Amino acid sequence: MQETRWNGQLQRMSNRRPLINSDLILHLASLGDVVPLDFTLDVDLIQEQLKPFDDEWKQYNPRKPNDRQGLSITSLDGGLSGIPDLDSIFEYNKLHNTHVSEAEINVKTRVAKQVTAIHPLIDKFNLGRSHFIRLNRGGHFPPHRDGKILGVTCFRVLTMCHNCKDGQFQFTLEDKVYSFEPGRPYFVNTRKNHNVFSFVDNSVQCVLNLPLTEENYNCVVKHLQMK
Repeated sequence: MQETRWNGQLQRMSNRRPLINSDLILHLASLGDVVPLDFTLDVDLIQEQLKPFDDEWKQYNPRKPNDRQGLSITSLDGGLSGIPDLDSIFEYNKLHNTHVSEAEINVKTRVAKQVTAIHPLIDKFNLGRSHFIRLNRGGHFPPHRDGKILGVTCFRVLTMCHNCKDGQFQFTLEDKVYSFEPGRPYFVNTRKNHNVFSFVDNSVQCVLNLPLTEENYNCVVKHLQMK
């Protein structure tokens, strides 16, 4: 029944005008808050392929001290400086009088090229600002809503890669705690209030910010996990 529903939605989309941002936001919201996709990544291989980058992790949002680091999958120039891709884009723009958007941070880095275990995921989409996040014990993201300040130009697909099982890591959205299958990508409606906390060291997540385009939306719908 669900498969018929999504197939019908795709067919209707092919017979009408292109979607604009406001349409896409509504269609994405209709999918649900935490929605699994129909494939998984090899999390052991991801960890193995990340080892050569041990010295490349940078403090995430350095103006807000917290035990969390980032490793860029995309950046403005393809480098791994973390500037501005691992900063608060809002704060970076305000400080430097710039207008960088998450969608513009889309040049693949060496991480994207050499961590081939994520290719089954990143090759499906047009990427915006994307990275790995590593939280140590006590590392967290306080309650927030993505896009509240900058506006909605991207949506999020998250994959839990290491030490993200129940009891190790907690993701809460609108006061509900969610469990994630390791290695499975999920569309997550991060426009809603959410927060993250790690109870252990070396908790690693892959965070894709995907430009809000019809192509990216169609890819999510195509790969919804049918129950």
